Amino acid sequence: MRKVLLMTLALCVMMAGVAFADEAATTAPAAKIGVVDMQAVATQSDPAKAAKKQMESKYGKEREALEKQGETLKKKAEALKDPKASEEKKLEFIRLKQELDQKTRNFLRKVEQEEIKLRQDMVTLVFNATYEVAQRKGFNFVVDITAGGVLYADKSMDLTQDVLLEVNKLYKNKSK
Repeated sequence: MRKVLLMTLALCVMMAGVAFADEAATTAPAAKIGVVDMQAVATQSDPAKAAKKQMESKYGKEREALEKQGETLKKKAEALKDPKASEEKKLEFIRLKQELDQKTRNFLRKVEQEEIKLRQDMVTLVFNATYEVAQRKGFNFVVDITAGGVLYADKSMDLTQDVLLEVNKLYKNKSK
């Protein structure tokens, strides 16, 4: 009886060992998670600086002209506060203000369309760079730290500078 009990106990221990070994084999490896400050990449990278410069050179003069028209219109508005101002001048002011408002709306629409295109290009570039860095460093998962979900991340998980360098590298290669 003692032998049967010892054999049963040994069999149970072996089965438990096999069960634990099987469970360990099916357990997934620990995920390696990285974080990137996308806001920093989007503002400090070479393509972001180039896009800002491009927008300023393309639309800067038009923006300044609209601002000057606005200042001129403000001066005319001050002159209209005088009770002696004629109805004709008031109507002229209203017409000029409506024209400026229309020009401003058209300008903003045009600039917004250009910005959307530049943002889409930038997002594609940043995602490609993030993918490259994550693959190269063996990260399984990368989170945008500016999206609001990350409250703390160890510095060893921060890929922002690596992604920034990769974005600049991809941008230079694309420009060639």
